[in-house]
Amino acid sequence: MKRSAWIITAVLVVVAVVASWFFGLDNRHGAALVGAAVAAGVANGILESVEVPRATLAPLPEHPRGLADIQSLEFSFSSAEPGTRAVVEVHALAAALLAAHPGAPAGPALRAFAGRPPPASPDHRTLQAFVHELDHMMQALQEEIQ
Repeated sequence: MKRSAWIITAVLVVVAVVASWFFGLDNRHGAALVGAAVAAGVANGILESVEVPRATLAPLPEHPRGLADIQSLEFSFSSAEPGTRAVVEVHALAAALLAAHPGAPAGPALRAFAGRPPPASPDHRTLQAFVHELDHMMQALQEEIQ
């Protein structure tokens, strides 16, 4: 057993002794409680040292965008300075669009914006220019599809 397992066992034994004294248990019941604490500490130490492959959870499904998301994004865009949510949403949209269509006509500023982690909040004009450029890209891609 590791040192940490022995420390946990000692803490459990101390808690059992204090509980026996506090509740006024007789010696036999107190010894049984201390023995259970030792057994729990040893079992914890044994289970702590076992290496078992753990199951990984499936990723959560993509959150559907609803009206509340659109309204909060509009509110973030309409403020004097673009909010963090607006920057993150535009960045995610630009990264997804450029990943799905690498040949899409995008300016170097938009490619730089989408190619790195979400940056600190750019100014309102720059973010608005990115949104207009993304809009034009989407319209061009729709025309190609039709």
